[in-house]
Amino acid sequence: MLTYVPTKDALVRGAVYPRRSLVLVTGVPGAGKSTLLRRLFGLRGDEERTVLTADGVRVIDSLQSRYQLRPLLRLVPYPLWRWVVHVLHLARVAAALRGGPVVVHDCGTRRPVRMLLALLCRLRRYEVHVLMIDATPQEALTGQNARGRRVTERSQRMHSRRWRELRAATRHGPAAFTPSARSLLALDRRRARELAWMRFRPCADPPCPQHSATESPSTQVELVISDPP
Repeated sequence: MLTYVPTKDALVRGAVYPRRSLVLVTGVPGAGKSTLLRRLFGLRGDEERTVLTADGVRVIDSLQSRYQLRPLLRLVPYPLWRWVVHVLHLARVAAALRGGPVVVHDCGTRRPVRMLLALLCRLRRYEVHVLMIDATPQEALTGQNARGRRVTERSQRMHSRRWRELRAATRHGPAAFTPSARSLLALDRRRARELAWMRFRPCADPPCPQHSATESPSTQVELVISDPP
């Protein structure tokens, strides 16, 4: 298992995951998860369905479920049907686990959701990899203002508290996020903006020279790292 937190001067240009992977892009509301998915995979941000890229990657943002349901429930206050969005989001993840790579937007602060996703991946023989966008409370608030959608102060405090606990726990390895996680890449908001690409290799590829002799090649993540000019 791999946990990678870049040093102060290192830039992570890109990451290569095994093809049969579920990559969870996590962070508190406003951290920049949807922004990262739009930039890496060409999403417009107004999709109502799971996006299938030309490379066969299924990209699932919770906003897709919200936008699909909004015409039906637009007269109902959103807090009353938020749970329906969550259920549909998880159902889409389950439906997407059919062999190709899957990238999922999730805050990561709800332990039951993490356990459910881990169980789904185990049943479908997928590897779980985690990308954490670690935003400060002020950065998260700025991000919420920029997108025009803010969570309540109570919800933000809850997410922030759980995120701090999760971040501290994951220093001991990705299994602290969820027991089946094979890797964890932690980036602050600035470094997340510098991540240029995410790719997936066939599981049958030969081992990368960086692989540890004690780990299976299929469980490895290759990071392209460079120093800033």
